[in-house]
Amino acid sequence: MTQILYAQDEAGNRHKVIQRLESPQEGEERADHGATRLVYTLDDGSPVRRVDNDTFQIVRTGAYISAISD
Repeated sequence: MTQILYAQDEAGNRHKVIQRLESPQEGEERADHGATRLVYTLDDGSPVRRVDNDTFQIVRTGAYISAISD
């Protein structure tokens, strides 16, 4: 399952955030015992961390972006 969200930084630049379910790879050990999890990335594949319902953090730069309605 994939969902597209949109967010905006302080400068007004819009970003496409892709939310998808990720299942563990076969043989991969995980602390959450193999449960699927939500993974967030920008359109270019850069990882994003969800801070709360309205805020994301771009991992590479530490910049915060806010969810917007499209």
